[in-house]
Amino acid sequence: MAVTDDATVTAPPEPLPAAGGGWWDAVRAAAARTSAGFRAAVGRLARRGGDRLGQLGFDAGPQPMWVVADDTLRVLAVNAAVVRRFGYAADELCALTLADLFTAADRDRLAAAAPGRPVAVRHRTRAGVLVEVELTAYPLPDAPRPARLLVAGDAPAARRTEAALREREELLKNVIAHIPVGVFWKDRASLYLGCNEAVALGFGLTVPGEVAGRTDYELAAEAVEADASRLADRKVMDTAAPVLNQEETRTGPDGAKRVLMVSRVPLRDAAGKVVGVIGVSQDVTERQRLEEQLRQAQKMEAVGRLAGGVAHDFNNLLTIIMGNLELLDTAALDYRERGEVVQEARDAATRAAALTRQLLTFSRRQPVRPEPVDVNEVVDGLVGLLRRLLGERVTVRTALAPNPVIVRVDRGHLEQVLMNLAVNARDAMPGGGTVTLGTAEATSPAGPAPPVRVARLTVTDTGVGMTDAVKAKVFEPFFTTKDNGKGTGLGLATVYGIVCQAGGQIEVESAPGAGTTFRIGLPWSDLPPRPSSPGVVRVAAEPHDGGGRSVLLVEDEDALRRLARNTLEMNGYAVADAPDGEAALDLLGPHTPLDVVVTDMVMPGMDGRELAGRVRALRPGVGVVLTSGYVPDAERLEGIPGSVFLAKPYTPAELVRAVARAVARAADTQSSAPETGRRPAEVVA
Repeated sequence: MAVTDDATVTAPPEPLPAAGGGWWDAVRAAAARTSAGFRAAVGRLARRGGDRLGQLGFDAGPQPMWVVADDTLRVLAVNAAVVRRFGYAADELCALTLADLFTAADRDRLAAAAPGRPVAVRHRTRAGVLVEVELTAYPLPDAPRPARLLVAGDAPAARRTEAALREREELLKNVIAHIPVGVFWKDRASLYLGCNEAVALGFGLTVPGEVAGRTDYELAAEAVEADASRLADRKVMDTAAPVLNQEETRTGPDGAKRVLMVSRVPLRDAAGKVVGVIGVSQDVTERQRLEEQLRQAQKMEAVGRLAGGVAHDFNNLLTIIMGNLELLDTAALDYRERGEVVQEARDAATRAAALTRQLLTFSRRQPVRPEPVDVNEVVDGLVGLLRRLLGERVTVRTALAPNPVIVRVDRGHLEQVLMNLAVNARDAMPGGGTVTLGTAEATSPAGPAPPVRVARLTVTDTGVGMTDAVKAKVFEPFFTTKDNGKGTGLGLATVYGIVCQAGGQIEVESAPGAGTTFRIGLPWSDLPPRPSSPGVVRVAAEPHDGGGRSVLLVEDEDALRRLARNTLEMNGYAVADAPDGEAALDLLGPHTPLDVVVTDMVMPGMDGRELAGRVRALRPGVGVVLTSGYVPDAERLEGIPGSVFLAKPYTPAELVRAVARAVARAADTQSSAPETGRRPAEVVA
C-alpha cells in the first residue's frame, strides 16, 4: 500500500497510517456497502481486531479498489487487484491522478455519479489501452481528509454475458423461425407452448401465436390426425425416450393430404424432469411422390429388359396355337387326334394368359399396401419370370425354408426387390453363373434390445464381386460401376428404400472374385398370409341354362363381342350387344327387359364402371359383370355393389359362370338389408 502527500508530488509515496489515523475504519465502513467478497474479507479481519488487519483485508479484496482524494483526485491507495488488472505498480498508481487514468469525459461522469451508483468508464492500463470498467464511488466521511473509495464491479462482464445470451437467444429464434421444417413444443397436456411459422401455416394460420395455448383437437382438420399426434406425444412423455421419423398424415387448409415425417424428443426442466415434448416435422409428400416415380421407373426398366425374353416365349406360344389351329383346318385327324390338337392349343393359350397377367401385376402402378405375405410363395411365383429375365447363361436356384416365411410388406415392392437384385446379379456375371434365392427364419443379433423373430431373404450370385470402396457406395442413388447407357445407378437404391420402408435391414457381403450376397431382414408377421390374388373365387364348371334372361353385352373388340354373344346365346340367354357405353344406353329403353349387363371396363368414351353405375341408377336390380385385362385395385370397383369381376382372357365356361353369379348376387342384394347391398365386388377367375 502507498499514499502520496498532495503537497509533494515528486516525493516517494508513503503508506497510509497503520493505526489510529482512521483511514481503515473509514474504508471498512465503505466496504460494508460494496461487494460481498470484500465485505467478508474485511469483516473477518476486523473481528480479529486492529486497523492494520482492515488494511490487509482491503489489499486482499477480490475486486479492484482505489482510495482517491476528493480535492485533487490523486490516488492515495490501491489494492493488489488493481495492480494485477491494469499493470501498474502500486507506487506508480499512487503518483497519478484520475486525470492520468481516465479520459476527461469519463472523469466528469465519475465525478457526477451519485454515491453507490455504478458508472461505466474506461481505465487506462500501463500500456496505454483503455479498458472498460464499471466503478462505484463510496464516500469516506470518517477519513482524516475528504476522500472516496472506488470499487470495480463485475457488471461489464455480466452485461457482456447478458448481451451474449440475448444474441444467442435471437439467433435461436431466427433459426427456429426460418428453418425449412416445422418446430413445436408442448406441455404434458399436449397443449402447444410455441411453434414456428411452418407449423402455423400447416394448420392454416398465419402466425405462431395463434397456435400457442391450443391442442391438436382444436387445430387439426380431422380427429384421427389429432389422435395420432396425441398418442405420439404420450409415448415420448411416458417413456422419456425419443420417437424419430414417424409418418403422420395432415390435412391442409386446402383439404389436400400431406405426409409429415415427425420426430419427437422429451422436453425437460432444469431438474431433468420431463415436462413436455419438442417436435420437428418435415413435409415429405413430394419426396414420397418422387420415390414412387423412381420405383416405377425402375420397374419399367426391368420390364424393358424382360421384353426380349418374354417376346421369345410368347412367340413360341403363338406358334403352338396357330399351328394347331391350322392342323384342325387342313389335316385329316380322327376324333382323338383332334382332341389332342385342341388341348395343345388350349394349354398354350393358358400359359400365354398367365405370362401376361404376371407382367401386368409386376408393372402396374399402385399405392403401398402392406399385407401378410409368404416370402416362399413370392419367390416361387417369380422364378419362371426371373429365368426369362436373366437369360439362358444364368441358372436360377432356390433354397427356401421348409415352412412359410411370413412378413408384412407390399407384395409388388417385394417382387421389385427380387427383380432388381436378380438383374444386378446377372450384370455381375457377364459370362454367366448362378443366382440363388434363399429364405429362412432367423433371430435378430444380440444387442441392447431383446432379440426378435425376423424373416431372412438372401440373393447370392457367383459374379465378379465388389471391393470395399464399391460396397460403401452400393446403395447410393445414381452410383453405378456399369458403362454409360447400361445402368442408372438406381436399382439398389430403390431396393434399400423399399427395405427400410418395410422396417427391415439390408447388408451386403462381397469380395473381388468371390461373388456377392445381399441379406435382407424383415420383421416377422404372425398374421396368416393372404393369397396372391386376394378375393378371387374359383367356381366349379357345371352346365348352365340362362333361362331366357336378358343380357346387355358391351365390348369394343368386335371379335370378342361376337364370341361372348354366341357363348351366352348358346347357353339360353337373350343378348343385346353394343360397341360402347353410349350405344348401350341407347338400347336400354324404359320397357326393355334386362337382367345382367356385361361390360368391358376400358373402352373409348364412357368406361365400363361409369356405364354400370348409370345402368344401376335406371335399373337398381340389374346384375353387373365387369371384364378387363387385369385385376384392378379395389377402389376401381367401389360404387358397384354386388358386381362380379371377370379377368381376361376368359373361357366361354367362365363367362357363363360369371353371368350366373351376377344374377344370383343381384337377387341376394334385392332381398337383403340395405347394409348387405353394399357388398364389394366378387372376382371370378
